[in-house]
Amino acid sequence: MHLYKNLFFLVAIFFVSCGDDVPKGILTHQQMAGVLVDVHIIDGSLMEIAQQPDTLYKYSANRYLQVFKQHDTDSAQFRKSFSYYANKPDQLFDIYEKVLPIIKAKSDSATKVKVKADSLERIRQNKINEKIAKRIADSVARLNKAKADSVAKIKKMPKQHIKKAQAGQGKLL
Repeated sequence: MHLYKNLFFLVAIFFVSCGDDVPKGILTHQQMAGVLVDVHIIDGSLMEIAQQPDTLYKYSANRYLQVFKQHDTDSAQFRKSFSYYANKPDQLFDIYEKVLPIIKAKSDSATKVKVKADSLERIRQNKINEKIAKRIADSVARLNKAKADSVAKIKKMPKQHIKKAQAGQGKLL
């Protein structure tokens, strides 16, 4: 009889311990997906910064803290949750099934904004180049007109003034 009691308790403990209950302090799938989206975006933005350890730490620490604050969590809870889900690959895979489309959508949106900004910058630069080309053309036209006017004035002058100017005795104009 004593053996049956022990066997009953062992079987009961086995079924209770095999439950899929999430321990306290673990982020839900939705919360974890939100945090991971922002963490991966920060990771991507850090690739644009010089890859020196001190620099990475300097720029990343505050950003990660802001993400944790935004999602009402902290780094310890995130690490605990990530470790928990890392030991349950099927659940981690489900979380990343939510993360990847969000990151792709944000990336596509950022790409569209960058393309539009580049296009606007190209238009602005073309307008500046057109203004510069117009100013140069106007300056050349004025110089050509002034040169033509000078030649015409010289042609209208009496020959004796031209000879004096060439001899250095007087002013031509």
